[in-house]
Amino acid sequence: MILSPSAPGRVPGPRHRRSAFTLVEVLISSLVMAIVLGGSLALIMQTRRLTEGSIVQMATVNVLQGYIEQMKNMDYNSLRISPAAAGTTVVIPTQIDEVTPDPLTLSWGSPPSSLPAMNAVPTGAIDNTKNITIRNPAVNPNDTISINVWIWVQDLTGVSANVTNAKSITMIYTYRFRDGGRVRAFRGSIRSIRSVVPTF
Repeated sequence: MILSPSAPGRVPGPRHRRSAFTLVEVLISSLVMAIVLGGSLALIMQTRRLTEGSIVQMATVNVLQGYIEQMKNMDYNSLRISPAAAGTTVVIPTQIDEVTPDPLTLSWGSPPSSLPAMNAVPTGAIDNTKNITIRNPAVNPNDTISINVWIWVQDLTGVSANVTNAKSITMIYTYRFRDGGRVRAFRGSIRSIRSVVPTF
């Protein structure tokens, strides 16, 4: 039996080493943690902004689609068309709800063939400004969307040999909403056809 040398009265055993983080290691780990948390916070804020933007866009399109549905449900002959030139005001008797009138004034001439730039106003465009308050937990309770609408109704009868008793409805809209400390603006269009469908 071989014994390892040791001091008298001491029992040999494993050696334990105590270690701790140095100040440099603590600073580096804190920096890494701050970068990770900062990225996560930025991701959360961006997701919130995109969600709010989607809610505002859906609310705007739903309001405008409601106007178009009212126009499509009117008697075909009572749906007036846009005047050919300035000087005549044509109003469509739409409503914002079941009892509140909210008429739309038609623009004159023809609608532009493509969506105009944000600051451009096409010839003949008459602005219908609508302020809609959104009450949704995902956005500020009293946040208001400002919608500017240009609308044209054109008679398509005779445009083609196969088209009779049809009218096109074109809406170009711009909406603005407050996104944090700044106001953001977007532009889009909705197009639809109103036709006479015979019933039997």
